Amino acid sequence: MGISSVLSTPKRMLFVIVAAALLIRLVLMPLLTYDFDIYHWALIISNINSGNNLYNLDGYYYTPVWGYMLGFIQLIEQFFVDNGMMAERFTSMLDIENLQYPYHIATVTSIGFNILMKIPLILCDIAVGYLIYWLVKDRTGSEKKAVYGLAFWLFCPVVIYMASVQAMFDTFSALLFLLSVILFYKGKYFVGGAMFSTVVLLKFFPAFSIFVLLAYVLLKHKNDGLAKRKVLEAVAGMTIMAVILMAPLILNGQFGDAFMFVFGRVGDGAPLGKGMMMASLIALGSMFYFGYRMYFRTSVEDADKKLFFYILLTATASVLISAAPQYVIIVMPFLILQMIAVDRSYFKLWVIIGTAACLGAIAFNNLSLFSALSAYTGIITPEWIISGMRLFETNVLGTNVHILTIIITQGTQYVGTLLILAFGLSEIVKRRIPVLTDLLMRVMKWGTKEVSDDES
Repeated sequence: MGISSVLSTPKRMLFVIVAAALLIRLVLMPLLTYDFDIYHWALIISNINSGNNLYNLDGYYYTPVWGYMLGFIQLIEQFFVDNGMMAERFTSMLDIENLQYPYHIATVTSIGFNILMKIPLILCDIAVGYLIYWLVKDRTGSEKKAVYGLAFWLFCPVVIYMASVQAMFDTFSALLFLLSVILFYKGKYFVGGAMFSTVVLLKFFPAFSIFVLLAYVLLKHKNDGLAKRKVLEAVAGMTIMAVILMAPLILNGQFGDAFMFVFGRVGDGAPLGKGMMMASLIALGSMFYFGYRMYFRTSVEDADKKLFFYILLTATASVLISAAPQYVIIVMPFLILQMIAVDRSYFKLWVIIGTAACLGAIAFNNLSLFSALSAYTGIITPEWIISGMRLFETNVLGTNVHILTIIITQGTQYVGTLLILAFGLSEIVKRRIPVLTDLLMRVMKWGTKEVSDDES
């Protein structure tokens, strides 16, 4: 049986894609792990095991939703998995804490704990892939396109990396954000609002889409007299869920502690204050502008199509605030829908952002990814890791290889992100900035093959 016969139907393609995506992740998750982030997940679980809540001891700096998820993982670890020691400090790795890049640690989490942490993230990847599959099929009526949508998510380099290597929880943000938008799309406003509060209290970036969602509700019910009632349903869902999630912190007098990460990041970014301020203003401006366009410049018939388009643009504007590679993951489901269901010129941006973000994360962490493999198997020596990481600190062009690589990869990622907004605003650019029109059209058409309706 040849490859063509195995992939002869969408259902077979679906099976092969999911199986291959899982295989890649299962191979990577015990071999490579970024030391610093996952150490903190172990520390937080250890704090919970000691009888403390999320903010009683140092180590947890986010709003509470991820902490609640870690508490659930802690229950699984405690009652169903004999995982042994979560982490151990290795004197042979102490030099990793003396490198120029400060976010490394000689307390190395065990391979078993790394696997335990990554399994929920990998399952979440599959869940997001299914939602994309369903959404593309719903919007286009094509099961083949839906399978492509699933594949573009599951094989996106930064998505693979964050779940199976770095163990960052942004795939949960993508899942909850996409689910909240789908619930609004299906008219489940109360539940959609509750889901929206959950994702905002996981990571804040989706909050910039709130006016698009509320404008969508008003527009959908513009002619049936139910607009105010439906908006109140959505706001009630948001409010009730926010109160439920924050209630333990309010009762413990720790409400302010839940936002220390945001304030701390702003403080850390003080040298880049002007850039962060400009990006924040763009995000805020997009929040209001696309909410306005959703309600005042969109017909009821186009409301569903514009919902996903404006969510893509507001989510994109929000992640301009930081060039950290994991944050772009919330954009990817909506970018995939846009490039498959509407305009394939966006495909090049999927390539640019997904690849650059993944390479940027690898540049950040480089050989530290082998720390657990070295500490617990001895296959790789700590000296090889440390010496290799020092090579990344070699001076070149007035800086070092590590910083130069990060500048190149993050700069490419940032340009790709800006181009999503440029593509989305192309009609306005044509009218208002004609001098840029030819350049933008060339970029949009570059690498995009013209196809007939039958081919598409």
